[in-house]
Amino acid sequence: MTVDRATRVLRKVFFTAVALVSLFLGGVVCLMCQVLAGRDAPTYRVEGHVTAHERGALPVGGNEDAVSHSIAVDAGGRQYRVTAVDSGLDLPPGQPVTLDVSTADGGIAYLHAGGGVVDLRSGVVRPVLLIIASLLALGAVYFGAVRLNVYPPVATWLALTLGAMLAPVAVFVRV
Repeated sequence: MTVDRATRVLRKVFFTAVALVSLFLGGVVCLMCQVLAGRDAPTYRVEGHVTAHERGALPVGGNEDAVSHSIAVDAGGRQYRVTAVDSGLDLPPGQPVTLDVSTADGGIAYLHAGGGVVDLRSGVVRPVLLIIASLLALGAVYFGAVRLNVYPPVATWLALTLGAMLAPVAVFVRV
């Protein structure tokens, strides 16, 4: 095998690897954008009452004394189950509650009971950190691919532009 042929084979293998890594990192960015969009999606209200309440030990962050609360809510024939480490969920059976249900995934965003509100949405720190790390890794992959002359610079910018245009479409089509 000549050096020229080995170089062509190596470029094809590296090109495929760059494409697969780019696809994976772009998928992570889209998924985390979807998580953030679902977190702040519109909600609708459902009224119901607590049908069951359970307490359990749930070690969180090294705290062995943390107590989780699980409640079951009957809201007009539909059953919801909520589990969280929050004293606001320490509700007796029969307590009237109002749930704010997400239109994106059907999860419960807020629980209103007796004048108090419990926020049950997931946090934003992990998705934002994953988006930043994936974009930095994607930039490093493309920079390395251009430096090794696997992709011409025009193709790299075209791929980045196409990815930037398709990511929001993929996220909001699901929502």
